[in-house]
Amino acid sequence: MEDVRFAVVGYGNIGSRHVSFLKGLEGARITGVCDIVPERADEGATIAGCESVYSFDDVLSRDDIDVVNLCTPSGLHASQAIASMRAGKHVLSEKPMALTLKEADSIIRTEKETGKKYFLVKQNRYNPPVSILRDMVVSGKLGRIYMISSTVLWNRNMNYFREGEWRGTLDLDGGALFTQCSHFIDLILWIGGEALSVNAWMDNVAHPYIEVEDLGHVRIDFKNGCAGVLSYTTAAYGRNMEGSLMVLGEKGCIKIGGKYLNEISDWSVEGVEKPEIPLGAPANTYKGGYQGSMSNHDKVLNNVIGVLSRDEDIAVTSVQGRESVEVMQAAHLSDVLRRRIDIPLGEEEKAFDTRKREPLGTHWSKQG
Repeated sequence: MEDVRFAVVGYGNIGSRHVSFLKGLEGARITGVCDIVPERADEGATIAGCESVYSFDDVLSRDDIDVVNLCTPSGLHASQAIASMRAGKHVLSEKPMALTLKEADSIIRTEKETGKKYFLVKQNRYNPPVSILRDMVVSGKLGRIYMISSTVLWNRNMNYFREGEWRGTLDLDGGALFTQCSHFIDLILWIGGEALSVNAWMDNVAHPYIEVEDLGHVRIDFKNGCAGVLSYTTAAYGRNMEGSLMVLGEKGCIKIGGKYLNEISDWSVEGVEKPEIPLGAPANTYKGGYQGSMSNHDKVLNNVIGVLSRDEDIAVTSVQGRESVEVMQAAHLSDVLRRRIDIPLGEEEKAFDTRKREPLGTHWSKQG
């Protein structure tokens, strides 16, 4: 069986993680590392033992690449995914799938037209505590689910935003909900099911030098009667404090806590003792000292190889990715219009572009 050939596009914090995992992965071979900054491309290519690529168009033109790993700014994911599939490549995209629902729909349409596979990184689904929690919900051991609650108290300081000109912009970042918290939205939807409506408000309380929100509250009402709530911020003082997920049901309550959904912090379930959980992967640690979600990219990449080599099922489909984008777009709409937004979005609501909303920073400037 031939190796699946990967090209990593964007050799920054997350791109370096892709290279690191791919290097030791059976069935994978890196055939290119691409970055518009030549020094970054060269660094990644040296580590990967492959050729440097300095242009995304050059990646598309090559015939020794099966999968394009998109580790670029959030606002580029959709256009680059579409271009990659049209060039005959499969795509593995970091979150978010897109910054607008129209872009997400274009990805799905291109996937169908080209016959290429689209994969989305949602590595938190593989966290051992999260897997246990979802199994408890799906098996019915928690009974009817009343509420899903997630809290994200993270820190992203001025140095973080100054590391990349795209960070904190409406055009390429999209805000804390899209860039930092889309994983948590995904988990709420994964557990809660089909969304019925969204209410949200957002603010910028501690980062006047960026365009986007650093604090927000999103309520999702589900068709099964359950309510989901996400309270999030990137303005926690000094460090990341919490990344949690709680499910309340008629037969019990489980809370996954720690800073990165890495431990079962509370467990009270009728007739079921708290299980011992296997040791999970550590959090992704990036330049500048900040941390992200638990690192399970090896499992995501193994799924890509399994689908392409052994006809396995895609773990997170483009349709599932679209669900998160629709809810996050509805949240921005709700904040702008100050009202509840029903799901599915209407035609006018689908046309809403989060990039064109008014900046939330009081004096947007990279100089601070």
